[in-house]
Amino acid sequence: MAGQPPLEASIEIPVPPAGVWAVLSDLRSMSRRSPELVGTLMVGAPRVGRRALHLNRRRAVVWPTASRITRWKDPAHDGGRGALAFHVWPTDVEWSYELVPTADGSGTIVTERRSALPSPSLLVRLTARYAMGGADQHDTELLDGMHRTLEALAADTRS
Repeated sequence: MAGQPPLEASIEIPVPPAGVWAVLSDLRSMSRRSPELVGTLMVGAPRVGRRALHLNRRRAVVWPTASRITRWKDPAHDGGRGALAFHVWPTDVEWSYELVPTADGSGTIVTERRSALPSPSLLVRLTARYAMGGADQHDTELLDGMHRTLEALAADTRS
């Protein structure tokens, strides 16, 4: 079975990158913004290489995933450009957020991505088919969830 294509959503937030990063880098608050994430357990401060366990849900289906942070770039150290990424198992995908300052520097363009899903394991294929309504259906929901997550991030940066 072939994998799924990458997913991407963006939003422009009228807050400089440092303000967006302050909210985005608080990983404990991510479950309030993401429709599928119930919670995260991470021991220690986030940094490249740090591992975490996550609990996810879709309707009545609940499942765990594990991740490792692969990029952790505070925009204060790179001209306003920031990045957060983590590799997730068992799907073997990377989820990421990229922060780019707007032309005048007063705002931030935030892009959330999920890398292409490679040829999934039997467990992932069966879960997608019988618990998620199929991989295409789940990807449609994930893309909608990405837009909702970014809207919530924008709202959180303004509060």
